Amino acid sequence: MTAPYKKTEELEWEDHFMKVDGKMVDGNIKYIYTRERDESPITVMMVKLRKGVSLPDHVHRDQPDLVYALEGKATMFVDGQGEFPLEPGMVVQVPPNTLHSIRNIEEDVLIYNVFAPATR
Repeated sequence: MTAPYKKTEELEWEDHFMKVDGKMVDGNIKYIYTRERDESPITVMMVKLRKGVSLPDHVHRDQPDLVYALEGKATMFVDGQGEFPLEPGMVVQVPPNTLHSIRNIEEDVLIYNVFAPATR
């Protein structure tokens, strides 16, 4: 296991891995803790998504997705709940195996994202 602490400003941003219409999403991910890199039981990351982006609808089969909005303005969709505004200070817990997405990004979004158990 790696150190029990990290300074997020010292971690590198990486290209977002999702694709929309065959093109990579205009965004970045900063992996804080992962199973692959840290042997962590949870995945913790920061995600930046640019204005104009909409993520594809998707599910995380084995874990809930905790989304904490730090900056920006967008629409969140969660199956069974519908669409609602995603704004700074909002926390959304998406149950496992539930269709969801972040859509219609009006202002660049920065989220703190946690999955337990770890996804990667």
